Amino acid sequence: MTRPTLVDVARAAGVSRATAARVLAGGSRVDVRMSAAVEVAAKQLGYEANSAARMLRGGRAGAIALIVAFNELDSLGGTFFTSVLKGAAKGLYDGEVQPVLLPADQDDSDRIPRFLRSRAVDGAIIILQHEITHLAQALVDSPVPIAWVGRPRIELAPHAIVVDSDNYAGGRLAARALVEAGRRRLAIIAGPHDMEPARDRIRGWRDELAELGVDRGPTAYGEFTLESGSVAMAQLLQGHGDIDGVFASSDLMANGAIRVLQASGRRVPSDVSVIGFDDVVIATTSDPSLTTIRQPLEDMGRVAAETVVAVVQGRDVDRQPILPTTLVRRESV
Repeated sequence: MTRPTLVDVARAAGVSRATAARVLAGGSRVDVRMSAAVEVAAKQLGYEANSAARMLRGGRAGAIALIVAFNELDSLGGTFFTSVLKGAAKGLYDGEVQPVLLPADQDDSDRIPRFLRSRAVDGAIIILQHEITHLAQALVDSPVPIAWVGRPRIELAPHAIVVDSDNYAGGRLAARALVEAGRRRLAIIAGPHDMEPARDRIRGWRDELAELGVDRGPTAYGEFTLESGSVAMAQLLQGHGDIDGVFASSDLMANGAIRVLQASGRRVPSDVSVIGFDDVVIATTSDPSLTTIRQPLEDMGRVAAETVVAVVQGRDVDRQPILPTTLVRRESV
């Protein structure tokens, strides 16, 4: 069951959303009967009032920025970015905090930092920051709290807000799934060398294979894109034509790898099993559909929103939560 929202409480109580919000925020200028109806509905539904609205009315902007790379706006059909953005926007909406979308391009190094310094927002969430590393560096000393979805390439302070999935455990899950499928001549298409999540997936992969007594095989690197997955797979086949199992560290790279394997005459999964990472839309639309390691992307966005709002409020919260990854079995293994 989904978590009840303020809209659910208002509907059950027979009042407007604004009235329900005033009651749950502790407002006293509401009809007694309406207040009682809202409180009963909230209790019956198990609604946990988010205190962000009360906090943000105390002289703050009442808005949180969502910072994304411009090029990601071209790929709203189901990438990492889409689900995280949805979760973050919903988390802010449920807390009655206004999301403000701030697209950034490759040449932007001052406009967004200047906007944050203006205090037009109370905090920010940065999504898919490896596309805008130059800007990320400029935001390290931001005057408002920033939540990073995924650990960036840059060095952060120990108290930085970072919401991530368990990439290490995900790498282990991928290795185990391929070995359990009977694959022994394995390879990995890893993400960029300088990204900690990518390195964690490699470590998990290698540690699991070492425990299972299986050779870890060759490693190729990509940039979490379909094209880089194709290039990496072609490189692997040139030197290791007998590969029968591939772990690609993103679904996009896995899809690129499958295309190259099929073009070379290899069948997936009869000849080669392929497993991805993320569980975005392309995992279900590829042919064959992709077995993958699921990141709880929407939850990551929601947790980032809740965490940055809590920090703005001054509450003591876990600033670096790690969300679990899980194996999703489809047809490619």
